[in-house]
Amino acid sequence: MKKYISQIAVALVCVILGFLLTYQFKLLNNQEKDMVKNNYNSQDLTSEIEQLKKEKIEYEKKNNETLQQLKKYEEAATSNNDITKELKKQLDDTRLLIGSVDVEGPGITVYLTPKSNIFSSNLAAQYLTDSELVYIINELNYSGAEAISINDKRVTIQSGIKSSGGNSFILINDERISPRERITIKAIGNKENLLAAMNFPGALEFQGLPSYDKDIKETDKIKIPKFSKIYKNEYMKPVK
Repeated sequence: MKKYISQIAVALVCVILGFLLTYQFKLLNNQEKDMVKNNYNSQDLTSEIEQLKKEKIEYEKKNNETLQQLKKYEEAATSNNDITKELKKQLDDTRLLIGSVDVEGPGITVYLTPKSNIFSSNLAAQYLTDSELVYIINELNYSGAEAISINDKRVTIQSGIKSSGGNSFILINDERISPRERITIKAIGNKENLLAAMNFPGALEFQGLPSYDKDIKETDKIKIPKFSKIYKNEYMKPVK
């Protein structure tokens, strides 16, 4: 009986957590939309944005605390049952794969720094775009990367990478990075395979990559943060 009560408790916590997270992010999105609709002046808008950023940090903190508590509930519910222990292991493995937890392990770090002569007449053709980043991510995935981040933004199955108009910035998970500054790409996996992929002749000469200095380092421990967004499954349903 205690086992079933523990499992029911875990399920209830998961449902409540999902509801709270959805509500919090919808609240933030609605506040941002209201700001655009209302004709705020520049100073008021800046103040509102800073307040929203603080609220987002606070929500993320509460979210992490709730996830830690949920983990304790899961461990308590699976402590004395082999079947639930296996289910817990599968759940943990799934979280690793979809990027919902911070991870660490061996791998490589690729630093891409704009060369000093990039300030020439043909800037648009020389700065990196989404195409080069997607290309590098594909090369790393093909070489067995298990987790990847760009400027500490986790790349997952639902990550979007898109250059802005004029290529003034690149969006990754709806967050900006600048192609005019150093870009750091981290990958966890077999170090030798990942390093060989990046050092293969011509691998880092795609489109605008020749305009950047490359520095590749391998290490036994790389930390990659979790995916900061909420996964959406509005249309996808399991086949019965």
